[in-house]
Amino acid sequence: MIITRFAPSPTGDIHLGNMRSCFLNWIFAKKENGRFILRFDDTDKERSKQKFVDSIKEDLNWLNINYEETFYQSKRLDRYNEVFDQLISKKIVYPCFESNEDLELKKKLLLKAGKPPIYDREALNASKEEIEQKIISGERPYWRFKLSQSKVFWNDLVKGSTEVDLASQSDPVLRRADGSYLYHFPSVVDDIDMNISHIIRGEDHLSNTAIHIEIFSSLEKTPPMFGHNPLMLNEDGTKLSKRNFDSISIQKFKFNNYLPNAILSYLYSVGLNNDFDFEEIISNNFKEFDITKISKNLPKVDLLKIDNFQKNLLRKMTCEKLKSHFTELQDLKLDFKEWDLIKNNIDNYIDIIEQLKIIRRESLEKSPDQNFLQTLANNLNQLVLTDFDSYIVSLMTLNKDLTKKDIFMNTRFILTGNEKGPSVKELFNYYGAEKFIELVNEFKTF
Repeated sequence: MIITRFAPSPTGDIHLGNMRSCFLNWIFAKKENGRFILRFDDTDKERSKQKFVDSIKEDLNWLNINYEETFYQSKRLDRYNEVFDQLISKKIVYPCFESNEDLELKKKLLLKAGKPPIYDREALNASKEEIEQKIISGERPYWRFKLSQSKVFWNDLVKGSTEVDLASQSDPVLRRADGSYLYHFPSVVDDIDMNISHIIRGEDHLSNTAIHIEIFSSLEKTPPMFGHNPLMLNEDGTKLSKRNFDSISIQKFKFNNYLPNAILSYLYSVGLNNDFDFEEIISNNFKEFDITKISKNLPKVDLLKIDNFQKNLLRKMTCEKLKSHFTELQDLKLDFKEWDLIKNNIDNYIDIIEQLKIIRRESLEKSPDQNFLQTLANNLNQLVLTDFDSYIVSLMTLNKDLTKKDIFMNTRFILTGNEKGPSVKELFNYYGAEKFIELVNEFKTF
């Protein structure tokens, strides 16, 4: 069975960048009738926060990204210790005693000599007696995984044939001196225990994947299949950084009343060069999705494209569906006639509120010209008010000095008291002759 996972660290809110990897794992599993698991990589006790666990869950639920199970690495330490003992017994990991200052000095000396700052494996030369003596004297070791220093190959779901040369990397630290684990080891153990079959993540994980494949092999397990999607960039082509995350966080889109499918439609379009809205994707059982077709080019965040999806999806919604999604519209008692009148002027949620105020005459900012009003008042009985076109013809027949621009503008001001809103023709036909006459008479009294 296809089993994928999303494994965020609960150290901040999720945004379009990491949400894309989540989305790809989820839709890949959905298409293959597989399972999708949410796992929190929360072994960093200082930075991991419950509020971020909650917000990540809320974001996924808001986007209707359903997951079968939830795991927390912080609750699996006994399991990690059990498996780590296997690596110690196989001598695949080795204890190290350098301080952070020692390691920093080594790094500086290597860089000064023009060499890559790769760990020198000095700790491998320590004898059993030396190690025991250090421990007796109160020193606690941290542990590194001994890499093969060879090339690791795999067939990547996105990039195709891929290789990483581990000779250019330091042996990674798997366990700190305080007994806590770094990213690599818990991730592999979890993927084994959860029977993860496919892992799709950003291409910044390429070197991690090579390390993980070696850890899988050391535990005599077959690694999952991997896919590495190109990382998203800012709109200006620069790399996403923490200072940009707030502007593209899922929380922000939710707060600004975006539709979940607007975000999902955008995430689907990234790298696939199509503009399907996500409702079409769902109705087609995800048949169009093909992970191997994702572009290898680095995509840029395109907020205008998200806005375009939002606009199109809003305009397609029925009045009832709209009110079921936005409860405020129930309180405002939006009806289907009003929605039919304004929907083609809607780009975002705020537009709905503003357009309602206009057609309900709650935003009176402009008044019609008094001479125009007088013309109407003097000729109301002779005007043909059955529809807008007849009204125009009859008015211009009665007063040949009036231009269409004068009529359109002043009629709009009579109907709504605003220069924005639906077309004058739609407004006139919506209000009807009786309301139009009533409004003309109201203005006459001022």
